Amino acid sequence: MNPQNSIDLTAVITTPENIQFEYRIAGPFRRLPAFLLDFAIRMMCVIAFYIVAFIGGLTVSLPVGLILFMILLVSFAFDWFYGLFFESYWNGQTPGKWLTQIRVISVDGRPINAYQATVRNFLRLADFAPMVSLEAFVSEAPPAYAIPTFLVSLICMTLSPRFQRLGDLAAGTMVVVNERSWVPSNVKLEDPRVASLSEHIPANFRMSSTLAKAIALYAERRSRISVGRRTELASHLARPLLKQFHFLADTSPDLLLCALYYREFVSKEAFSDAKRYAPPVAREPEPLMAEIAPVAESEVMPSPTPESLPPVLKTPL
Repeated sequence: MNPQNSIDLTAVITTPENIQFEYRIAGPFRRLPAFLLDFAIRMMCVIAFYIVAFIGGLTVSLPVGLILFMILLVSFAFDWFYGLFFESYWNGQTPGKWLTQIRVISVDGRPINAYQATVRNFLRLADFAPMVSLEAFVSEAPPAYAIPTFLVSLICMTLSPRFQRLGDLAAGTMVVVNERSWVPSNVKLEDPRVASLSEHIPANFRMSSTLAKAIALYAERRSRISVGRRTELASHLARPLLKQFHFLADTSPDLLLCALYYREFVSKEAFSDAKRYAPPVAREPEPLMAEIAPVAESEVMPSPTPESLPPVLKTPL
């Protein structure tokens, strides 16, 4: 291992479009508070369930054996499916990870899927090994190996350049610091066609973190790129999106990426919290331009035929 890489906490990921992004790796001391917070939340949920069951009279009417089974079942469900559920449906974050500003992503920079979340969470027991018996702390305690030492996890993270524990190595994931410093805050998009086209992007479309970064960087640097090169670069990202949105094939790729940037980072309708991203940049009055034709429709509306739509302006911004 290169000595320079051994202390490097940055992972460089190159997308299929040959765009590089940097992620700051979350080390053990950054991940430990998230683990402790999630453990505390799980315990509070289990205790709250027992309190509700006691108040509801379930502990009185049910046999002792069934009550013990319910206790084990609820504890098992929270221990094993808590992380799986949140990481699958909350962009790689659990409540503890969200509070400590870290999240789980794939090693290629994409959001993790349910399979990866399942693998990394079900191998958590192996990362806890070896377990220590309760007798080591209380002589009268039963010989139950229930105290984790995290030795396997620490060894794997020490040997991995991306601080991956055993579950991360098996699932192809890594834990990174959730930063948004890459979002440009002063990109000017004066063309009124941008805002008009952004209104036709499907409302249920959600960008991945990698795509949002690519579009943000493109919008930030497009003013320094020639028109021809701009169209060439934008086509790599815009081509699959045109098909996904059912836009006309002659829609300008540059215009589409600018519209996506406007919708994701500038439009007030996209975010109700103005503090998360920069506010829209004020625009000076310009000569009235031809309004862009509707190029997409909501999924609940019937799809118009190309003959019923006016031609879309092809000229790049």
